[in-house]
Amino acid sequence: MMLPLMAREKDPIDRALEAAMEKNSSTAGMVQAIDNAHKQWDQKLNTCYKALNKELPAAEWKELVIAQRAWVAFRDAQIKAMDVTFDRMEGTMWIPIRAEMAMNITRQRAQFLENMLHNVTLK
Repeated sequence: MMLPLMAREKDPIDRALEAAMEKNSSTAGMVQAIDNAHKQWDQKLNTCYKALNKELPAAEWKELVIAQRAWVAFRDAQIKAMDVTFDRMEGTMWIPIRAEMAMNITRQRAQFLENMLHNVTLK
């Protein structure tokens, strides 16, 4: 029996992010590392989503499409709300914090879809 993804070791994207931030801990370095990781999480999200299209029966896929569209609207609204808050914050330390919070929204969805894919492909 395989462990759920949450119980597995750290994702390579997170390991690379940590290494990049250790290598360059300046604000610009951290933001660049987070942006790179965010792009990788987004790519993983899209890869899992496309793979689920091939694995799920039509009715299940239809429901996932509805859920994904709702998630995109949630993500966009969440980031907009977050930006309103961070726009009033002073200091450069908030820049990487904001970037990481935005990345985490995508990471969580990517992990959800990856876990879903893992579960539907168990045979």
